[in-house]
Amino acid sequence: MKNLYLLFFSMILLSCNNRKGEAIKINLNGIWYGEQTILIQDSVMTNPFWDSYGFFYFSIKNDTLIVEDPELESVGKIDFVDNNHIKIIDFQQNNYIRELERVTISNPRKFEYLNFESGDVEGRLPFFNMHIDRNGLVTYEGELYSELKGKQNFQLDTLTLNQMNQLFEMVDIWNYPEKEFLPVTGSGEINLTIKYPGHEIIKIENGLFEGKYFILQKVFNRFESLLIKKKAHNITLDTAGGLE
Repeated sequence: MKNLYLLFFSMILLSCNNRKGEAIKINLNGIWYGEQTILIQDSVMTNPFWDSYGFFYFSIKNDTLIVEDPELESVGKIDFVDNNHIKIIDFQQNNYIRELERVTISNPRKFEYLNFESGDVEGRLPFFNMHIDRNGLVTYEGELYSELKGKQNFQLDTLTLNQMNQLFEMVDIWNYPEKEFLPVTGSGEINLTIKYPGHEIIKIENGLFEGKYFILQKVFNRFESLLIKKKAHNITLDTAGGLE
């Protein structure tokens, strides 16, 4: 009988451990919105701990989130509340807790093309011009501080295109305010034109971004690093799946 109880108790512990392990395997792909928005592209993300330039590879070991930022230590505990809510405990900032919610937008409007031109920014953010068509073909021309000098072509995957279209829906780009924004520290003005079917064109000239709109600046000013990592893994429209 004693052995039977021990076996039963062991099975309960194993079951609990398995459930905990399954929770850690939650799909992080998508847009997580909170105090600091995180856009996750398969195996890379913007740094959720620091406003650091670029997209970075990340991994989850047990309940620890590790972002491979070469300049800043970026490690914290990730707690899955449910499939659409997470908490990140920042080890570098006195265990500060960041709460984020998954943004899921079904059937977002799809742009015909977009043009992006970076403006004057502080630090080492690259200057570049970029055109993306509806099929994900990118024409990129890097200038000052760019690692991709001159005109180059890339092919985006379906995941990236879906996340971009959802991002525009999330910030309600169609109602970008006409009032003057104050510049976010370290950012500068950008030009953004987005063409949608039906001759609808959104044009933002010398735009500054605050609040939910700041993620646009955060993503596009760092887009060069995303292209470099996508190219390194040969991730194209033909090999990647879409975002649910």
